[in-house]
Amino acid sequence: MTIDSWVRKRTYEAFREFVGSGMNYHLQANEFIRDVFELGPPMLVDAATLKSMKVSRFERHLYNAAAFKARTKARNKFRDKRLDVGEF
Repeated sequence: MTIDSWVRKRTYEAFREFVGSGMNYHLQANEFIRDVFELGPPMLVDAATLKSMKVSRFERHLYNAAAFKARTKARNKFRDKRLDVGEF
């Protein structure tokens, strides 16, 4: 979906404010919203396909652990640079 005009942007923002975090779901399944944005009929996806597209809890944990480690290393590196200021 492309938002190519100010009116479409305002319409999208209004729907997003109304449905909140479920906007992606509504763009996929809600016939009215799909009709407003001219996306055609909703795609029918079976439960097996939905399950295969969803990230498992273990994969989320691994991703979050890696992000946490990278954040910690960057923070520690910044702290080392801060402490490395010469004494007078």
